[in-house]
Amino acid sequence: MWSIIEVITNNKKIKTMKQIQLYLFALCTLNLGLLTACSNDDNNGSSGESNNENEHSYYIEIADGETYQGSVPKATGGIYYPIAFVEYNEEIDSEVLAGMLYDTGNFQFGIGLALDDNNNVSIQGSGPGLVFGEWAAEELYVPAGNINISLENYEEHNISLYGETGIVASFTLTFSGTFKLGDDGEEVSVTGKLVVAAP
Repeated sequence: MWSIIEVITNNKKIKTMKQIQLYLFALCTLNLGLLTACSNDDNNGSSGESNNENEHSYYIEIADGETYQGSVPKATGGIYYPIAFVEYNEEIDSEVLAGMLYDTGNFQFGIGLALDDNNNVSIQGSGPGLVFGEWAAEELYVPAGNINISLENYEEHNISLYGETGIVASFTLTFSGTFKLGDDGEEVSVTGKLVVAAP
């Protein structure tokens, strides 16, 4: 369903977005029950700002005037809905921040980023794994050129979910750059912001 995005460091092919997705699929399977309970919060403000600590939010603006914005609860039935997991990856000798946000029926956003020792994004340019678009769409927006990324308010949290433990992250991710819709889409400028709430 998602296009392959190569993540490259030191001129070596490390992982593809498809491989990261398979890993995420295993992690997110635990959350399937939560995904259907997520609802869209109509945010009629034009700034895309959302500081509600009880929700994850997104605001993405495409140069052609299309905008994606909304939020999902950070917890359903008292259980935290994780967006981004953190795990050490031996192949790249780095922590990897990877996950998916689903706004059921409206929007989906995938992230796969390597982090340096200071928890900053360590792969710049066309390397970062960011994909987004309409819910259940065959083609999604993928990077088509240099992408500028800022990761702020980053914090890791240990959680236990259905007997499994893991590390999740809360943060504010802002990005801008050139994307295209699927393999054949026209290149467009995109700016976006994703806020992942803490447990």
